[in-house]
Formats: sequence, structure tokens, C-alpha cells
Amino acid sequence: MKQPPVYVGGNRVLLRTANRYKMFVDSRDVSIAPHLILDGVYEEHTDAAIKSLIKPGMKILEIGANVGVFTLLLCHRTGSRGSVLAFECDPALAQIARDNIEVNGFTHIGSIDERAVSDCPGTLSFYTAERHRGGGTLVEGLQQIPQLRSGERRQIEVQATTIDAMLNDRPEGFDFVKIDAEGAESAIIQGGKRLFANRGKPLFCMMEFAPRFFSGSGANPLEQLEELASFGFRFTRIDERKRKIVPTTAQELLAHEFSDIVMVRS
Repeated sequence: MKQPPVYVGGNRVLLRTANRYKMFVDSRDVSIAPHLILDGVYEEHTDAAIKSLIKPGMKILEIGANVGVFTLLLCHRTGSRGSVLAFECDPALAQIARDNIEVNGFTHIGSIDERAVSDCPGTLSFYTAERHRGGGTLVEGLQQIPQLRSGERRQIEVQATTIDAMLNDRPEGFDFVKIDAEGAESAIIQGGKRLFANRGKPLFCMMEFAPRFFSGSGANPLEQLEELASFGFRFTRIDERKRKIVPTTAQELLAHEFSDIVMVRS
């Protein structure tokens, strides 16, 4: 018998996901929480792709963990021989994600770092989304959906690091990178050249790709794809309807408003 979600106070609901994880969510959220509360799953296509890609023992970097929706799955799939370093710079979401890792017994595998990831270390402005909790961004003025109005935003100061800086403490690098950064993707890549440009190292990278978001952050989406191709990556995307990874091209990605891409370098 399925355990129904429970309101536990402090604007939190405790539920059990379709993957059988216990999870806290923000009851005020209108973007991610309703799907988890009613269906136990969010972005089934992403869930399926992760299950097909993650192998035991992988070293995983997740940028944009939110409440840990996919962090838990990543921890479970890589297991005790692997690790998950997840970044979430929204303090409220980071605490929920931390609690979700703890309540599922994954603290020996995963951890939450409460910093942003960008092209250089320092202090940055982050624009939270109070109702649409999946819409926080480092890009001022970015309008992801019409319902997410500027009045919902709250500006906070966050500390930032880079992937290259992480590699100083993790010389083994990462096997899999997941980026969900609402327009900050290009900055993250520029701050991670030691990882992304290392053609001698196999790497999987799952990333949201919206040409409008790249342009809104001052990056050129075509040039970014060309640079990634020069690093040895081939492009695939997640077919939402089929829930599987399929081949794609840079031209196809540029023609679509939004794609979930998986870049592979073997």
C-alpha cells in the first residue's frame, strides 16, 4: 500500500517517490513539488536516462541539485564505491537536499555544497524563485516561463567556485556531470576546461540546452556547441516521449527551444 504524502510543518511535505526514496519538498512550490506529491516522479525521461547511464563506482558531479530529486537516484545508482558531489546555492533548497540525502542513508556517498558554480570564484548574485522553486538563476533578468514574474524573484549573494578549482582536490576528476543551471551553463563550462577539454578522459555530461538561455547570459549557443565538439564530444538528446537517448546534431539542438542533451566522449 502506497504511503500518502504527509505535511510535517515548516512548509515541508514528506513523501515517497516512485523510486522508493523518502523525500522532503517545499509545499509552496508550484513547479516540481506537485509532480512528486501526486505522481512520485519528476521528469520521467531524465530519470530513465540516468538509470541507463550511471554505473556502480562512478564519480559524479551534479550542478543544480534543487531538493535532490536526481541526487538520490545518482547516489543509489553509483553506490558505495562511487561518489556524488552536488551543488545547490539556494540555501533553503540546499538544506532540503541535505536532509533528503540523510534520511535515505546516502551520506557516505553524496554531499551538498552550498555554492554556485561559474567561470570564476568569488561572490555572485543569485535570483531565487519563491513559487517556482526550479527557476532560480545566476542570470539577471532571465525569464524562463511567462508565469515566473520578476516580482517573485529575490536577490541573494552567494559564493561561487569553478570545476577547475574542484579538480585541485579531486585529481581523479569526474565520470559523469549533470548540469541544470538555468542559463549559467556556458560559464560553468568555461570554468571547467581542465575537465571538458581533456580529450584523453572519457566523460558523460547531461545538460539542459536552451539557445535562448545561452543568449540571455551573453553566450553564443552555436559557438558553445562547436567548442564542445572540438573537445571530442558527440551529441545525443533525451527523447521525452520515448524516454530514451537518441542521436542528434548541433543544428537540430539550435532549432529547438529546449533540449535535454547528453554529451559523450569515449
